[in-house]
Amino acid sequence: MANVTVIGAQWGDEGKGKIVDWLS
Repeated sequence: MANVTVIGAQWGDEGKGKIVDWLS
């Protein structure tokens, strides 16, 4: 989960959307 948070911070809002897709 920590890795996902770091990736999300790097990608920004766009990354958050991708992460949400990932977790779904």
